[in-house]
Amino acid sequence: MIVEIAGRPASHLKEALSQHIGILNQVNDIEVHSIKLSEPKEIEGHRDMFTCFAEADFETPNFGRLAETMFDFMPSSVEVIEPGKVTMDMVEATALLNNISGRMHRYDEIAKIANIKINQLNAQLQEAQKKLEEKEKPKKVAKKKVTSKKKKK
Repeated sequence: MIVEIAGRPASHLKEALSQHIGILNQVNDIEVHSIKLSEPKEIEGHRDMFTCFAEADFETPNFGRLAETMFDFMPSSVEVIEPGKVTMDMVEATALLNNISGRMHRYDEIAKIANIKINQLNAQLQEAQKKLEEKEKPKKVAKKKVTSKKKKK
């Protein structure tokens, strides 16, 4: 699989990716054959933004475990080298689909919460802008109408 990240500074990018992909080595049921990290490269047209990728060659005990790994590492690309044909029984298929469904619901929940928070922040920002505009408006000085009273003689 290929995992790619973007950001800055370049030195932090490679270190963060190395830590992220290095977790594969700690997973008990995954056999890592190799991990290759690229050097960060500046993204064309985006000054001071860099991209870096890692290529990991590994084995999983079954297709379900591979799918879980994809959710955990969010690769940009995956290539299954072998076996040439993947089969799974109903129990494994059901577990895989329920896992995917559960994760989708969690991601959806996170997205909805984030959207609510964005809306709340936008409302607070608009309120703050209104208060700032009111504060910056030149204050109108109320002019008193001067009336002269004539004295009666």
